[in-house]
Amino acid sequence: MKKLMNIIVLSCYKASLLIEKSQVQSLSFLDKLQLSMHLKICYKCSEYQKQSLFIENILNSNKKNIPNPTGLKLSPESKSLIQSKINQILKKN
Repeated sequence: MKKLMNIIVLSCYKASLLIEKSQVQSLSFLDKLQLSMHLKICYKCSEYQKQSLFIENILNSNKKNIPNPTGLKLSPESKSLIQSKINQILKKN
């Protein structure tokens, strides 16, 4: 029963990682379901998601005002390294 609850109910830590991950790539069906359930019962994570989306929207809207936005991008190697670290952390939790 405890293992089933761990599958169904996310920790706030894993929920925050999924919130950030969802802004750069699609989540799996299970991740979407888990995150949705967690956000329905956790006020703090719901607020975190709103704040994160707000910040992301501001950053995206200000890309036009940055003189050389291409100079601010991560290299493909850096993106891959960050993504692999996020995936490792998600698998541990």
